[in-house]
Amino acid sequence: MKHNILNRLFKLPRLVLLAMMAITLASCEKADKYKEFVKDGEISYIGKLDSVKVYSGKNRVMIKGMITSDPKIVECRVFWNNKKDSLVIPVTKEMIADTIHRFVNIATEGFQNFLIYTYDAAGNRSIPVNTSGRTYGSRYQAGLTNRDITDAKTDETTGITTLNWLGMDRLTGVFATDITYTKLNNQSATVRIPIDSSRIALKDFKYGSTINYKTLFLPDTISVDTFYSAVSTRQIVAPAFLKINVTNTYLKNAGGNFSRSSWDNSRWGLVADWTTSAGAKNVNNTYGSYEFRNGSGMISFEAGWGLPGITDALIYQTVSLPAGTYSFEANGLDQNAGGTRYIAVAAGSSLPLVADIPTAAIKYGILNPQPATATVKLEFTLTQTTQVSIGFAASMPANGYYTKIGNVRLYTIQNL
Repeated sequence: MKHNILNRLFKLPRLVLLAMMAITLASCEKADKYKEFVKDGEISYIGKLDSVKVYSGKNRVMIKGMITSDPKIVECRVFWNNKKDSLVIPVTKEMIADTIHRFVNIATEGFQNFLIYTYDAAGNRSIPVNTSGRTYGSRYQAGLTNRDITDAKTDETTGITTLNWLGMDRLTGVFATDITYTKLNNQSATVRIPIDSSRIALKDFKYGSTINYKTLFLPDTISVDTFYSAVSTRQIVAPAFLKINVTNTYLKNAGGNFSRSSWDNSRWGLVADWTTSAGAKNVNNTYGSYEFRNGSGMISFEAGWGLPGITDALIYQTVSLPAGTYSFEANGLDQNAGGTRYIAVAAGSSLPLVADIPTAAIKYGILNPQPATATVKLEFTLTQTTQVSIGFAASMPANGYYTKIGNVRLYTIQNL
């Protein structure tokens, strides 16, 4: 028993010694291999490009990233297409700890994978930065369509041309339409209408000319490039004249709701700022050109229903008008047929008598046309600045005839 114990004690140091020898030999072998691996110096990693983001574009991307504060960085290289293509970005001291933006031109359309390194002057590089982005090109471009116009109209009174537009699918990236048109002064102008707007008014559009328009797209929210549809051309059909409201320039008290200079505190009176002839004052020989009717003041001719007939009833204003073509319009008419009634303009300080208007007036029209209309227009031309009297004349027996005028307007007509 004692002999076995002694044998075990004798063998234990030998085992430990053998183990220590094995460890020593292994360590020496690893040290030799390390020395061989780093015989040219230890590996030195430098700071990598930080906060990298890739923005999409048209046959290109834009790479944004921050150069770290490592002062050893002298260059940044971007690889793509399985490292077959690359871009070298020199890094100066001023760029350290700053953000760089660089465009990378790529002919291939679609998703791209990028590998980015930074380098020092000795050629040591950073750990890689892997990122991806997308390019758009002819395939995306071919699918773009132009936003179209539903209708276009020029208002002959205001001269404003209004264009109404169709809606579009927002998923296409559409965000606006550019419109190029010719202005009244023959100069070109371009305006942009957002996709949220379905109408645009062009106040200075040259009537009858054409517009060119194209629609703008961003393929995604981080695209640095805008894509455009093909340009469409459309002629806007419009009147061959421009109609400008000059009522307030030349006329007073044009309505609606005409003012009165005096009245009977009930219904009848005299319209202010207008001349009322004696023949129009058939209400107690005092009133007659003004009527308070349905809560509003109106120019009035009335004969019958207890009132006597009227002869040479004239209601007019005298003004000086420059040379040009004009349209004098009576609106909001309520009248019946009977007697003789004119809308007229004549040279001088008064309107002619009713019987003389056809021969003495510069221009005249029938005030009670058939069928009856709510507006009567009188167009006339002056070759030089002229004092004119402009208004209305009537002779009507007391048989229940009337004409009520809600307002008047005066326009200049400019041929285009």
